[in-house]
Order: sequence, then C-alpha cells, then structure tokens
Amino acid sequence: MKSINYEHAAQRKTLVGYVYSKGSQRIKEEILNDLNDELAALHKQGYVHIHDLEAYGESYNCLTPDILKGFPYHEFEGLSDSRKLMEIFRVYKEIIIGLGNEQSGGIGFGNFDCDLDDILKKLELQIDDKNYEFFKDNIDLFLKFINNARDRCGQVQYYVTLNLGLSTTDTGRLVMFTVLDCFMNSDYIRPNIIFKVKGGVNRYPEDKNYDLFQKAVKCTAKKMIPTYFLADSDHNNKIDTYKISLMGCRSKVYQNEYGEDTTIGKTNVVYNSINLPRIAFDTNKEYPVKSTEEKIEIYKEKWREIADGVKDLLFDRFFKTCELDPDDFPTNQKYKLLFKDLNDLETLKDEFKHGTLAIGFIGLSETIEILTGKKYFSSKENHRLALDLVEMMRKTIDKYRKTYNYNFSLLGTSGEFISGRFPKVDKEYYSHPLIEKGYYTNSFHVDVDSGLNPFDKLSYEGSFHKYCNGGCISYLEFTSAPLNNVEAISELIEHAIKCDVNYLGFNYPLDICLDCGVRGTFDDCDKCGSNNIRRIRRVSGYLEDAAFFTEGKKAELASREPNFYVSV
Repeated sequence: MKSINYEHAAQRKTLVGYVYSKGSQRIKEEILNDLNDELAALHKQGYVHIHDLEAYGESYNCLTPDILKGFPYHEFEGLSDSRKLMEIFRVYKEIIIGLGNEQSGGIGFGNFDCDLDDILKKLELQIDDKNYEFFKDNIDLFLKFINNARDRCGQVQYYVTLNLGLSTTDTGRLVMFTVLDCFMNSDYIRPNIIFKVKGGVNRYPEDKNYDLFQKAVKCTAKKMIPTYFLADSDHNNKIDTYKISLMGCRSKVYQNEYGEDTTIGKTNVVYNSINLPRIAFDTNKEYPVKSTEEKIEIYKEKWREIADGVKDLLFDRFFKTCELDPDDFPTNQKYKLLFKDLNDLETLKDEFKHGTLAIGFIGLSETIEILTGKKYFSSKENHRLALDLVEMMRKTIDKYRKTYNYNFSLLGTSGEFISGRFPKVDKEYYSHPLIEKGYYTNSFHVDVDSGLNPFDKLSYEGSFHKYCNGGCISYLEFTSAPLNNVEAISELIEHAIKCDVNYLGFNYPLDICLDCGVRGTFDDCDKCGSNNIRRIRRVSGYLEDAAFFTEGKKAELASREPNFYVSV
C-alpha cells in the first residue's frame, strides 16, 4: 500500500476509494475535453492547476458552517441531560459527514468554543463536577471520530479545523481547556486546531484566557497543534475576530462585496493556482539578454495574461456551480449552514456570490532565483522584487473584484500535490536544477533548506501576508519537539505578530514507535530498538504519516532544514 503514489497524504487504498479514484479520473478527462481549448491548455501544460477538477461545476470548495442558525433545538425536547450532550455531538458528526460528501474541500468550525457554549446555554445544560467526565468523554470521542474516520470517498479523512480561543465564559473556557487537554494527551493528529491570539482576550498575562493560550502553546510543543491565527497583526487588527476563522491556510473568506464581512457561513467557491516558476522559465528563454528589471516587467505582463485565463476558468466553474439546485446540498439545506438559507433562494447565485473566487500561486522563491540567479532572501533588492511581484498580483485581483463585483482573492497556495506536479510538467519543457530537486516551494515561503533563523524567516515572509487576502501561512521548523522550551513558541508568536504574519504553524519531526509507544525523534526506537516507526510530519496544514506523502512532498521533506535547534 505504501508504494502507491497518492495524490494527497490523507488518501488510503480501499475498494470504494479505488472505484472513486478511477471514476474521478475519467470525470477529470471529460471536463478538460469539454473546456475551451485555450483554457484547458493552461492546466494540461502546467501553467495553472484546476483544483478538485472532478468537482468542476458540481460543488463549491470549503466552508465555515454557521452552526447556530439552524441548530435543531426542537429535537432535544424531552431528552435527559446526558442524552442531550450525546446528541449535540451526533449533530456535529452528521454535519461533518454530510458536508464531506457534498463539497470538495474542508470544514472550519469558526468559533467552536463560543458556539458550543451558546448551544449548552440554550439547552439549559450545566457542566459541573458531576457530569464533567461525561462531557470530556464526548469531546474526546468527537476528536477521535475526526482523527479516525476515513469515510470520505471511501479512502480519505475529513479535513476539519476547530477555531477557538475567544470565549471567556466559564463553560466556553471549559470547552477550550477540554479540547486542548484531550488532544494533547492522545495520539490524535486531527483535527487541525487553530487558536485565535487576541490582545485583551488571551495574548497578555492579565487577559482572562492567557492560561488557555499557555496551554495551547504547551500542546503545540508536544503535538505541533494548535496553529495560530494572529488577530493583532496590522492587517488583521481591524477585523472582528469573532467573525473571521480559517479552515486552513487557503480559506480566509472574509471580505464581501454583497453584504457583511464575515467568514461564518461563507464558502471558498472556486480556486486555481498559478505555476510561477514556469512563467520565469518562459521569460528567460524568450528574452535571454534582457536586464533583470526588463525581465520582471515582461514577467508581470505574462502573469497577468495567465491570470486573465484563470479568471475566465473561475467564472466558468462558478456559474456552472450556481446552476445547481439547492437540493444538491441537503446537509446545508437541513442545518442552514450557509450565509443564506438555501430554502429561501431562487438561485444558488444568491448564495455563492458571497463566497470567494481565489487565485493562488506557488514557487515565488524559485521564480526570483530563475530571474535573478539569487534567492529572494539573499538581499534587500531581491526581497523587494519578490514583494513587487506579489503586490502586482494582489492589485490585479483587486481590479477583478472592482470590475466584476465578485469576491476575488489572492491566496498563497500550500500545495501538496502541485508542489510535485508543476516541476514534473516543467521538466518536459526545461532542464534546470530547481526542477530536478522535485518540488517547488509553497506560496511565498523561503526555501525549506534556507537555514535562516526563525526570526529572520518571519521577517522575510511576514511582509507578504497582507497581500494574500484569500489565505496564507508561515511555518517554522524545529529540530525536535520543544517540550522543554515552550517559551520559544510564545516568543516567536509575538515576533510573528510584529512581522504582520496572518497565520503561523510550528513543525518538527514526531516519531512514534508502533511496538512500545515511545514518542520522539529517532531512526530506530531509542527504547526497544524497533524500526516499526510512524513518522508524523505536517503537509499543507494537516499532520500526516510521512509514508503516504506525495512524491513532491517527500522530496521537500528530505530537503527541510530547521530554523530552530532545540537543546536536549
């Protein structure tokens, strides 16, 4: 099984999964054959990637469901308190399973602590010493379900993120504590948990939830999760933190041309990613004797031409999706999870116009190196050139937003599959060491083998975050779990806020001996000598078993160098 070349690390081989994969491949071919030849060529030739191609015109991408609007309180009448607790999590599971089978992407619970607190209050449920263990068991079983279930498409785990950190009520704080405690003291690697860091709530010692922020940091030091949404960064601090959440790094679905700015109930409807290095290779080939400045201007024009094609692709898919019937989304319809109640709409366009149409990018670091011969973090001048390119992308997309009155956004793609797919396609046209390494660097990230210290890495990458209003993330690599140096995580979170970082994660090797259970960083088990080791690593936001990484991510993993050395 482990020798299979998977499209993403969450995939496993099953009969149903095999049938799904075969069928989806046929659907992808049919969709590409039906598209306009020029637009289809952008994908086939590797200039862009149409994500979740099998769902083209059949569903949207990801969602932050509005849990409270349609919560079925009437179903709880006459139930015992114990049964009510069980039923709450049954509803949550039903929502996850339903959405997992009627959309192509992930599910982000926007304020898990606040929402659960609200539900418990309305059901007049008190969590106290008498029933806390039962409450904790239900939380733990919910996390275990997300971690273990591989029902989607018969082969894939559900991509679920729990955002928390803001509730200051006793019950909301208890929800937060229990989620973190259960996750920290388990072998779960899912769900992704995002802790919203906000001054006046949890960031400072005098804040009510500071103790929970510190617990989150300890959990990160042990498990790499939570990751952190930095609400006090310059470009985030004017946003209502309760109204914004993330599914992951590519789902900052906040701005709205048609109404309230909020993430709750909103979808990233469609998104495609552009292969930046490919445009640089073309520019060098066509204009070998031009100066760097001239090449940069030529590159910008080429990028805008491709972005226009991507915009047309997004519109084609968007309007085909809008032609579907509300009945095609039964879970959304039943629980009123979307921004608008589907039962009240004449057309799905009235809902999906509130979502985003996103254009992503990958390989900025390679692009600057191809055009200048040096890394973008090698000098202030090259860093300025890189920023100039991303600012150009954002201005182009803002122009689309203004011209067409739709929620276009720019995202820094963390591309698990395309990090390997793009150089593989480019190899058919060009020969270059940056292609031969087997992967392109995510979004605007510095190279994974840069060797930069964590403070410099955040300083370089932080300046890009404000442009990526569709979502982005920065990661820091540790040599091993910083169990005895949790202060370093807090210090780096503070530095990231000062660097205007939007979303921050911490990576380190996490090895688990499957024979004796020892955790750490090792080749063979330090305790029993076994080589039966599960190696947990992060790929595109989620933790996964490295044995199932895509070829591109395996190549990247082999090149990763730490930004922070942990003393043992």
